[in-house]
Amino acid sequence: MNKKNGHCRNLLPCLLLAAAGTAAAADDVQGRFDSALQAIEQDRLRTARETLQELLTANPSLHRARLELARVYYLSEDFAGARREAQRVLDDPETPPAVRTTVLAFLAQIDADERRASERHSWTPSLYAGLMYDSNVNIGPSRDVIDIGGLPFAIAPDSREQEDFAWVINPAVSHVYNPGRHFQAGEHTGTFIWQTDASAYYRGYLDENDFNFGVLTLRTGPAWIVPRHWRAWLGLQADQIWLGGDSLALFTSLNPGVTWEAGAQTEITLEGALTDRHYWEDADEGRDGQEALGRVTVTRYFNNRQLAVQAGAGYARFDADEDRFGYDAPELFAGVIAEAWTNGMVFARIGYRNFDFDGVEPLFGIGRDDDELRYTLGFQHDLREGVLAGWAVQGNWIYTDNDSNVVLYEYDRHVVNLGLARSF
Repeated sequence: MNKKNGHCRNLLPCLLLAAAGTAAAADDVQGRFDSALQAIEQDRLRTARETLQELLTANPSLHRARLELARVYYLSEDFAGARREAQRVLDDPETPPAVRTTVLAFLAQIDADERRASERHSWTPSLYAGLMYDSNVNIGPSRDVIDIGGLPFAIAPDSREQEDFAWVINPAVSHVYNPGRHFQAGEHTGTFIWQTDASAYYRGYLDENDFNFGVLTLRTGPAWIVPRHWRAWLGLQADQIWLGGDSLALFTSLNPGVTWEAGAQTEITLEGALTDRHYWEDADEGRDGQEALGRVTVTRYFNNRQLAVQAGAGYARFDADEDRFGYDAPELFAGVIAEAWTNGMVFARIGYRNFDFDGVEPLFGIGRDDDELRYTLGFQHDLREGVLAGWAVQGNWIYTDNDSNVVLYEYDRHVVNLGLARSF
């Protein structure tokens, strides 16, 4: 083959060269397109976007690449970009009718999802109301609120057990503010939101009114979400607590956390809490202090997420003003959640905590050491028909067995809850 001044002198060799160049170019285009599809399949959206953009720069009429680019924009919640690329395909008069139908449906989906994502404020009220049975009311609402050590119990454990029924009500409202802010996180696009929750909980015993328990909670803070990969949050929370009709304490806490999706079926959550406990009465001022808590939870899903198994561990350190109320508390726990029937689920959990207290008990002259085992069984059934459609029946049984080297603090307790819950 001879060439002069950039032109072929013999026609056949030049035609063969052009055909070979066209085939090589086609192979290159197909190779880059396949690479982009593989990146989408592997959820490497930034790589897929850049590959498709480069491909379209050199081949602007390659509509199959343009539609895939529109899909990448859509998956990244860049709805304007997705609409722009899909519309360019639709505007081409050479686009086949079947493809036009598909593109029109895709544009409708983009519009619907964009309207949803553009909602700046989302409110979700909820309500739970039910009955509770408590086999050992005198223990108090929770050892995290007030320990039995400061209450007037007799030394013999059986003499201080009082059973009672209670009514429980728990209204709440959740607000999500979505400013429409996105951020790039490696290959993916994330969303920033601000979450606020307010709730009121009240437990009124039928006979043992001195142990009526109320909590008013307010929590607010930012969250960062990268769909299918991770989510992180930071909450500032305040809990005002009442016991027996009297103001007991104010707990304020900072609660950070993050969940990673380690594959399609596994989640790993790290969470913590820094809490300041302030008791209002002078008699309880020794309980004032600061708690630091860290916890890791691994969740594994099975059977198309109809079954989930959880296991985890944590550690808490509470520095109280009076040493005998301060402690170190490691914990272990495991649980399972399963869809057991249509519109119904069951769950079970077992947890162990050891409380190694700092100071010496004044009546016994030894440092207190408790081992707490807690077992939980529960269910939920969503009602789909009738006058209670939209409500859910919830119930659980919680058994606590606390073993201590100080006889005053040994106890067991059964708590049974049954009620109705709904989000509006």
